[in-house]
Amino acid sequence: MIFLPVVLLLYWKLKGFPRLLLVVASSYFFYMSWIPAFGLLLFLLSTASWGLGLAIAKQKGKSPAAAKGLLIAGIVMNLACLCYYKYSNFFLQNVFAALGWVGVQMHDATLAALKAPVLDVILPLGISFFVFEFIHYLVDVYKGSPAVKSWMEFSAFAAFFPSQIAGPIKRYQEFESSLRNPLPWSASLFYEGMTLIVQGLFKKIAIADPIGWIIAPAYAAAAPISALDAWVAFIGFSIQIFCDFSGYTDIGRGSALLMGIRLPLNFQIPYLAQDIAAFWRRWHISLSTWIRDYVYIPMGGSRCTHVEGLRNLFLTMTICGLWHGAAWQFIAWGSLHGLALIVNREWKRFLDKVAPGHSSDKADTADAGMLSSLPVKIFNVCLTFLFVAACFVMFRAPDLPHTMNIFGSLFNFNLESASPELLVKSGMTVFALVYLGFWVLTDQLKIKLGRAMPSQLIYSLPVRLAAWTATILFIIAAKPTQATPFIYFQF
Repeated sequence: MIFLPVVLLLYWKLKGFPRLLLVVASSYFFYMSWIPAFGLLLFLLSTASWGLGLAIAKQKGKSPAAAKGLLIAGIVMNLACLCYYKYSNFFLQNVFAALGWVGVQMHDATLAALKAPVLDVILPLGISFFVFEFIHYLVDVYKGSPAVKSWMEFSAFAAFFPSQIAGPIKRYQEFESSLRNPLPWSASLFYEGMTLIVQGLFKKIAIADPIGWIIAPAYAAAAPISALDAWVAFIGFSIQIFCDFSGYTDIGRGSALLMGIRLPLNFQIPYLAQDIAAFWRRWHISLSTWIRDYVYIPMGGSRCTHVEGLRNLFLTMTICGLWHGAAWQFIAWGSLHGLALIVNREWKRFLDKVAPGHSSDKADTADAGMLSSLPVKIFNVCLTFLFVAACFVMFRAPDLPHTMNIFGSLFNFNLESASPELLVKSGMTVFALVYLGFWVLTDQLKIKLGRAMPSQLIYSLPVRLAAWTATILFIIAAKPTQATPFIYFQF
C-alpha cells in the first residue's frame, strides 16, 4: 500500500540508468525486508550466474568443451544451493531412517538408536523460482542466445520484485526487452494493472483464506471425520490453492504492468481442462513450460522409443513433485500426475488407432467425432478435476496418514452438524465463488469475442464501478483476522 505507489511514482519520473537503478534497489529492499542476510545470497547467485553467462558466450566460439564445462558448473552451483536449503534435512532424515531400519534388522543397538540431525536451515523466499531462471539463462546462452552484458540489467531480471517470490518464471529475453522498452503509461495500462491487483486480492482474501480456515480442521484430524467435512476438504483445497496462487500471480503481474512490463500468463482456467495434459498446459504455465524445455526435452522427450518416452514423462513429473516440496507426499503427487499423463497419452493413442482424428494433443478441446459432444466434454472436465483434487489432498495434508484419513472419510456418512459461524463463512465464500465465476466468464468473452464484445458491457463506467465496489465489499466482508502466507511461498 506504501511501497508500490512510491516505487511507481519514482519509476515514471526517472529514465535510463536511474530508472534501472531504482528497479534493482527497490527489488533488493523488498526481498531483504524479510531476512536481510538472504539479500547476499541473491546477490552472489545472480552475480555468479551473470559472470558464467558472459564466460559461456565467450568460450562458445573458441572452445565448446570449455563452454559446456562452464554450463555444467553453473547448473551444479545453482542446484547445489537449492538442494542445501530445500532438501538437506529431507535427505538426512531418510538416510538415518534407513540406517535405523538396518540397525534394527541387524540387532545393532547403536545404529537403531541413531536419530537424524536437523539442520537449522530457513528456506529463502523464492529460491526455487530464481534458481530456475538462472538455469534457463545459462542454458539459453549456451544454445546461442546473447548474454546480458550489463550487471544491472541482469540483476533487475534476477531480483524483479513483482515476480521474485512466487513467479511467474520469466524468460530473460522477453524480460530484458520489456525492461528496456516498457509500455507507455496510459489510462488503459493503469486500469488493467489495478484490475489484476484487485482481482488477486479478491481471490486471496475473499476466497482462498476463508476456505483455508474452513478446511484446516479436517486436514489436521487424525481420526475419521464426516463425509461432509471430507468432501469440503477434498474440493475446498483445490479452490483454495488456485485462488491463492493465481491471486498472487495477478498481484505480481498487475504490479509489473503498472511499470509497463508484461509478465507471462501463469493460469488459463485450468479446472476447465478436458484431460490432464490440457490441465498442465493451463496450470502454472511458466513452470510447466520450464519443466518441459529444461527437464523433459533434455531427457529425450518423445524423440525416442515409445517406452522411453513414457519413462521420461513419468520421471519429469516425479521431479516436478520433488520441486514442490521435500516430502514423500509431494513425490507421490508428482508420480501420480506422471502416471495420469501416461494413461492420457495411451488413451489418445488408442483413439487414434480405432478412430483417427478423434483426439489431438494440440488442442484442449476435441472437435471431432465422439469427443465433440457436450456431455462427453462435461464428463471429461469433471473427471479431470476430480483427479486433480484427489492429488491435491496429499499436497495439502501434512503427511500420507492424514491424506489417507481424508480419503477414508469421503464415504463416512455419519454427518456432523456445522457451527453457525462456519455456515455463514461458507455461504459468503459461495457468493464470492459465483462472483469470481462471472468475472472469469467475462474475461473469456473478451478474449473470444474481442471487438465484437459490446463495449457497454465491459468498459462502461457504471459496470466498472459496480464490479470494483462488489469486489471491495467481498474483501472487507472476509475480515481476515491474521496474515495467511501464500501457499507457494513454501516452495
